[in-house]
Formats: sequence, C-alpha cells, structure tokens
Amino acid sequence: MYRKDSPATIQSMFNHIAKRYDLTNTVLSLSLHKYWNRALIRHMRHSSSSPVLLDLCSGTGDIALDFLRRASSPCQVYFIDFSPGMLEHAKRKANQLKTPFLHHLSYIEADVQSLPLSDQMAHCATMAYGIRNVQDPALCMREVARVLKPGGCFGILELTRPKARLLRWGHQFYLRTLLPFLGKWLTDNAEAYQYLCQSIQTFTAPDELQKLLLTNGFQSTKIYPLAGGVATIILGYKAI
Repeated sequence: MYRKDSPATIQSMFNHIAKRYDLTNTVLSLSLHKYWNRALIRHMRHSSSSPVLLDLCSGTGDIALDFLRRASSPCQVYFIDFSPGMLEHAKRKANQLKTPFLHHLSYIEADVQSLPLSDQMAHCATMAYGIRNVQDPALCMREVARVLKPGGCFGILELTRPKARLLRWGHQFYLRTLLPFLGKWLTDNAEAYQYLCQSIQTFTAPDELQKLLLTNGFQSTKIYPLAGGVATIILGYKAI
C-alpha cells in the first residue's frame, strides 16, 4: 500500500480538475472507460423493483447515470463524493438525463469511510476509480456493508496493472511518460496526473482487494479483468 496524499490535498485536486474531468478521461483511456463503466453496471445484481443505488466516489456521475439509463423502473440514487466540484458537475449532467421514469436523486458531500446513511438502506453500491483515494479501504468496505441490505452487491472498478509482461511494459511506459503530459495539457494540473500514475502503479492488487472484501462483511466475491488487466472489476455480496 502506498502512502496517500492527505484527504484535503486530494479533495482540492479533484475540485480543480472537475471541469475537464470527463474530457480528460475520454482522451487518456481512448474512450475505453465508457466500456468499463458499462461492464460494471452489467455485473450489478439486485432483485428490487425500485432499487436504491449508492454511487460512491461518484465523480461527475457517469456510473450512476449509466445505471439510470438501463433502469426498468424508478430508482433512488445517491451520488456520494467528497469533492463539491465533482458533485456539481454530476448534478448538471443528471438534469439533462432523459429516461421514461421519474427517479429520486440525492447528492451528498461525504467521506465514504463514514457514510451519513442508515443501516441496510441500499440494494447495491458502486465505486469506480475511487478506492485508491480512500485512506482506509477496509473501513470503507465495512461502511458499505453496514448500509447495504443482506445480499446487496458492491461493485468496485479500478485501474490496475496488467499481468502480461509486454502489456505491462507498455502500460508502465504510458503511465510514466504520456499520461502526466496529456493530463497537464488537458487540465493544467500536472500533479493530479502524477498522483494518478503513482497510485495505479503502487496500489493494492485486485486479489488483495478481494481478500479485504471477504474479511469486511462480503462473500461470493469475483474478479473480472478488463482490457488485459488495465482495469478490473471486483464484486462482493453482503453476507445474508
């Protein structure tokens, strides 16, 4: 586990890049993040006719909005992030969303290690590209387990390191050279993308995150590598 920047530093960084966050993600991932986001939503399972979703570290809301586009009934969705700048952009995008249903949307500025939500109130929770920024991932997982209903699904999508040698070499070259340059060019914030580069290369591997889920209230965990392991989905279900 690498030493993370302070929460205040990370919060300031995300507030600064919020306006260009969507464009930058599209350029840096060659639009692959849209496929990864959809893959996460496809893996989420719930049996409710009116599901409650928590989108943790929601950023500008792409995951929650994809969930709503695929909804077959009215949903209640909580956009939860510690960056007010990100939440403001998520709200603007949600206001432009057109679906056949009237959904109930809430925007909460909060730390995912201490959720201001009642016990067993949600059917599923997602966290895309956020677990790296959490000071104590195990504490976060326990909080998610607390607010999920028994059998509720928790889906984590994270940028990871490929295992294949050639792909891993190309991935490291991209992270160390092109990514910081493009990030600075697109957002005028080199430090944010230097942090991203460092966090991807040094953060906990998917199988270790899977073990953390198993020891913090979840069972039936699964791992789904994407794009050769450049990104990974880790799923867990709250014990019944």
